[in-house]
Amino acid sequence: MMTLACDAVGQAALSAGTASLDDQRPGVLMYVAGWLTTAADLTREAMLMRELESTFDVLL
Repeated sequence: MMTLACDAVGQAALSAGTASLDDQRPGVLMYVAGWLTTAADLTREAMLMRELESTFDVLL
């Protein structure tokens, strides 16, 4: 999960760099927001899974 989150942050940086160089395509900034949202979601999911992992071990 964390690897995917890091990839999403990298994609956001790439999109932000492209958007800052090209003032003709403001829609690229929407990709930045999307990739950062994806990274935040993946990070939260990974942290939740890490917390619940010990609970699942107890139930088994």
